[in-house]
Amino acid sequence: MTGEKPALPAELFTINPWRASAAIALDWAIIAACFWAAACWPVWPVYLAAAVLVARTQLALAVLMHESAHGTLYANRRLNDAAGQLFAAGPLMVSMFFYRYGHLKHHRAPMSADDPVALVFRIADYPVTRRELVRRLCRDLCGLSCFSGVYDVVAGKHRQLALSPAAPASAQQKWLVRTSIAGSHGLLLGTLCLTGHPLLYAGLWLLPAVTLLQLFARIRAITEHAGYPEAGDQMSNARTVVRRSWQTFLFGPHCIHYHIEHHCHPRAPFYRLPKVHQAMLPVLPPANLYRGYGRVLRDVSTRTG
Repeated sequence: MTGEKPALPAELFTINPWRASAAIALDWAIIAACFWAAACWPVWPVYLAAAVLVARTQLALAVLMHESAHGTLYANRRLNDAAGQLFAAGPLMVSMFFYRYGHLKHHRAPMSADDPVALVFRIADYPVTRRELVRRLCRDLCGLSCFSGVYDVVAGKHRQLALSPAAPASAQQKWLVRTSIAGSHGLLLGTLCLTGHPLLYAGLWLLPAVTLLQLFARIRAITEHAGYPEAGDQMSNARTVVRRSWQTFLFGPHCIHYHIEHHCHPRAPFYRLPKVHQAMLPVLPPANLYRGYGRVLRDVSTRTG
């Protein structure tokens, strides 16, 4: 049964800075452990496992950037923006401020004709044939989608997707974006050079970012909204994966798999979403609740055109 969104207790919107700091620290600890393992045991099974974990944690950093865009990483706005840019967006070579403009537009009308998420991840035309779905996932895994996306950004194709394209970034914001990108990548590459493993920068950071990260991000985007039309009731055009497992670890880090709940209550920090889910369970549409990602991919694809 579905109905109006229930009122939630105020504590579910309380920002805990220690939880945010712990999430940032854990993500970077996982990344550091992956580089350490690959340096200590230079064999392909270790490289492969490390690449998967690094790409997954790059996606986790993107989710923390997403939290920062919503202002739910830290209560202090300046700290929230600085931490989101320095520790999450910068290492991914992204401006959190530009991302914020587009993402807030997505929240206003998911799956609308000018929804930035639907256009950037190309999820507006689902369902597609399974052959086409496999083709798209293979393009992600081969890095073609990443390079195509970079070209679109450089060519200015997505400039109109922002909530306010004319909104100027302040000089301080521009400095923070440039410093975070140059500083994080310079620190990573410099550390690897000093320890005698400079090639790991390309093989274990850049390569997973343009391949596996693209695959994980697409599966996440498909799961969240693909196949649904624009709707005033945001409970009806988003999905939640209710069962936490290795799948949500890979594709839905930091509780982003509770996506209906996030759209209904975007001011709830990510670590509150499990309790938000429990509070909303009586009104969540059962057809939009899934136990895993494989079922979603089957539901948004057809055997024939």
